Amino acid sequence: MPKRGAALPADERALAAAVRGGRVVHTGFLEPAEADALAAALRRAGVAVSIDGGAPGARRRVVVARPDHVPEAGVALGAVYFEGVDDAEAARAAARAAGVPAADLGDAVRHADGVSLITFEPPSELLLGLERVAGRPVEPLGVGLEHVAGGAQRHIEAVVPSLRVDVLGGKAFRVSRSYFAKGVAAGRVSVNGRPADKGTEAGEGDEVFADGLGRFRVVRVEGRTRRGNLRVTLHAERS
Repeated sequence: MPKRGAALPADERALAAAVRGGRVVHTGFLEPAEADALAAALRRAGVAVSIDGGAPGARRRVVVARPDHVPEAGVALGAVYFEGVDDAEAARAAARAAGVPAADLGDAVRHADGVSLITFEPPSELLLGLERVAGRPVEPLGVGLEHVAGGAQRHIEAVVPSLRVDVLGGKAFRVSRSYFAKGVAAGRVSVNGRPADKGTEAGEGDEVFADGLGRFRVVRVEGRTRRGNLRVTLHAERS
């Protein structure tokens, strides 16, 4: 994994130009819709992309773009742990008040005895220098991602009647199609950063985010079976 370089703005043209110049580049942490839309745009432009939030199912993620000759690339991520803090958003608010840019902060993960903020490695001195969170004295500690609890991820191979997002979502998260469709109707599902509706389909390479469940990507769509169904491979991250 390469050392962290300067993050570029979430701009498709700037990232693509840097990659064509032979560089591996990345953004700061982005919200789901922005990260998914940017990743989809870069893939359409022929740029190799990976996305990492530091933990399976992470909401805020970094988009990493690389030249084709680089087989794999990421960005160094870690976390800062605040023992005794029980409010994840209070930890984020304290970091922002101390001057830590929002783009340097990933998800805030609660534990039984504290909160971890996912961030770049090495962590900002501003983050490590925090003395109080929500009025409570703290001693921030830099930790590896192995100490941060996260969701689960898995590959799913399935046979589906269509590529409608409610059909795929049911397979990805092992819920009923009708249950996932309710999330679509409530505006909690997006495809490549755009809100989905009941007729929305997701094709190969598309990123689907379901607020409260996690996300999945359509890895591969194969030909139809004799009964007219499709074989698909999905990569799902559950929150």
